[in-house]
Amino acid sequence: MGVEVRLWVDSEPGNDPARRVLVLPGARYGIERPGLAWPARALTLRGWQVWTAEWSMPMDQPSAERQPLVDAAVADFVQQNDALPQLVLAKSVGTLAAGWVADHSIPALWTTPLLIDDECVSNIARASSPALLIAGSRDHTWDDDGARRAATTIHRIRGADHGWQTGDWRTELDAVEQLTREVERFAATLED
Repeated sequence: MGVEVRLWVDSEPGNDPARRVLVLPGARYGIERPGLAWPARALTLRGWQVWTAEWSMPMDQPSAERQPLVDAAVADFVQQNDALPQLVLAKSVGTLAAGWVADHSIPALWTTPLLIDDECVSNIARASSPALLIAGSRDHTWDDDGARRAATTIHRIRGADHGWQTGDWRTELDAVEQLTREVERFAATLED
């Protein structure tokens, strides 16, 4: 299983290389899916360069085996850019980068975070940079105690599950719109 990090094809030419965001997707939820594509598009329209990781992970792969893939993605980004990202946008398994993010004081957007993973929660909690947790109210990886321990800003989207689905396309569009609005609002606080 390999990892590739590349400049997102929908990034706007000429966007500021001093404002790079690294997107770390879910195991089966890449940047082409609405819960990452629309937030990434909003960031590009605000002038951010969007870089995305791509990987292939079996759903039943243990976290201990997923961590090296996440670590390889962040190392590849740093090597290609000779710099750290100014923002990390991670979904689900991508939130396993929380330790690296905390170690490097990088602001982060944790979407559908793995709050059922104690190490992930501890790493989110020890971060000193701004962070936002965003998840649906029916997300199976959400844990209220973990969220409290993470002690960061939280935004819950009513009715959405781990894949931002609700069972109705209208409310799914609304969920992705809320998610995108929160991502854009958070990024705006970093742009001054």
